[in-house]
Amino acid sequence: MSTPSPRVLEKRRRILEAARAVMLKTGLRAATMEAIAKAAGIAKPTLYAQFSDKEAVFDALIEDLVLDKAETFDRAFDIDAPLEERVGNAMAEMYGSIADMLEGSPHADELVSEPHRLGRKFKEVDDAILARLGKALADAGIAMPDQLAAVLLAAGSGILAKSPDGAAVRGAIRLLCERVIRGSLQSS
Repeated sequence: MSTPSPRVLEKRRRILEAARAVMLKTGLRAATMEAIAKAAGIAKPTLYAQFSDKEAVFDALIEDLVLDKAETFDRAFDIDAPLEERVGNAMAEMYGSIADMLEGSPHADELVSEPHRLGRKFKEVDDAILARLGKALADAGIAMPDQLAAVLLAAGSGILAKSPDGAAVRGAIRLLCERVIRGSLQSS
């Protein structure tokens, strides 16, 4: 398979940015291919040449989000700091970047819940993050590291679902990780 040209990649990026804006404004169910094409400044046939339907556009957005989620976690986790800071920063940035994207959208609840119907893509990334967290917690001597890693990820998802903005998400997740991991290290 050949690598797409820079022009094709730029067009795809523009379409996905427009689709994200339309979906944040109208919600997934109300978004249309016509609205996406108009927001991207392209003709509908050009959009259909890139994506077969709205679901294909949404799938591409999810793939980009999954990739960004993994890269954001890795970048923030790979710092030289105490474990609770590394985990707190990585999770805060991962969930905070999603909150930043959704901030101000009246359809945030709908869009946060939609990726779960495409669970395989998110599950693969979450499984890799879970394994990395579990290993780091185990290396630090924390009891039941895999279970604690799962609890931290579940709590992060819950905070994202309930918090109003990226700053609130980041603050709550950092506090959670600091208290839970520091307490777990002291009791080990």
